[in-house]
Amino acid sequence: MVTSTWGPDSVLGAAPDAVRRALAELPYDEYRVLAAVHPNAWYGHGGWQIRNWLKPCLRAGLILPPPAGETWKAAICAADAFLGDHGSLSLYAAARGLPGLLASFGADTVAPGSPMAWLGERLPRLDPVRPLAAQLAAAVALPSAAARITSRPGRSLALLRTLCYRHLALPEPQFPCVPRPVAVPEPAPPGTPVGPALYVDTRVTGREVAVRRYPAETQRGAAAHLGADVHVVADAAEPDPRLRALADVLVARPGADPAAVLARNPGCALVAGPGPRLVLRDGREFGVPGGVDPAVAASALLAVLGEGLDPAGEFALRVGGAASALRLLRAPAGEADPGFLGPDAAQ
Repeated sequence: MVTSTWGPDSVLGAAPDAVRRALAELPYDEYRVLAAVHPNAWYGHGGWQIRNWLKPCLRAGLILPPPAGETWKAAICAADAFLGDHGSLSLYAAARGLPGLLASFGADTVAPGSPMAWLGERLPRLDPVRPLAAQLAAAVALPSAAARITSRPGRSLALLRTLCYRHLALPEPQFPCVPRPVAVPEPAPPGTPVGPALYVDTRVTGREVAVRRYPAETQRGAAAHLGADVHVVADAAEPDPRLRALADVLVARPGADPAAVLARNPGCALVAGPGPRLVLRDGREFGVPGGVDPAVAASALLAVLGEGLDPAGEFALRVGGAASALRLLRAPAGEADPGFLGPDAAQ
């Protein structure tokens, strides 16, 4: 979770690239990234402006809940780590025991000696050079800050209600004041029908293929989190012609003819789909087993062929922490070019 308060010292004001980095460097199939932005920023700039600033990140999968509602509370309950600033959500996240990094911090606006000031002294700052995943791993190893945030864990709601009614000189309600479970957020409305183009990093070890994917639009220059042999997977309807031309794998739309997709895109090595099928430029065709994303299977097939291996037989396919069996079924076709996508294909 990325938390941003309002003002020039907030994450969006001082370090907006932190949101892009989270999406660019953390594997697409292993992480979800949510930005919880302070209502003052939403209402000060307007929802259109906030969404427009973050539009490339939204296309790459960023969750950006509006300020009304309790999605930010659900995010704190669900998050594994946070990138924050001097806003209250950073304090709430730390109080829940989440490891975190500070992407910015308005020290001049924080009361000396307060829990927030202590948090600002303790939490590591986001390094603009080191890979983000390594920084989060180091933050996880630090002792939890929860015990220093409050001396009355679990009692703040009741204590604050008593304090408020005392100041109002009103009798406090007799019913108990206890926290209730946060509602599960409503599903997000459908996004664009064209998914994000992805940089795909593959590793073949024996009969195992590991696949890691990263949104292409959020990448900037040389990146330590990407391997040397990444390839690009894009929708055949990708509106950015640069990404479409770079794509080694194109995902065909329903009803499309793979041969026509290959003819229109001379840089494409294979087409995934329509349906559970993979079609190589040399005419070979493979079927994809149920439960496996054809786009992921296409990346695995490229990796296997790039190593000069026979794709026949079963491979262990690993995407993030999930493993499944991948058996690509060869469909009848003409003779294949033996040099196509062999070990020296990158030349």
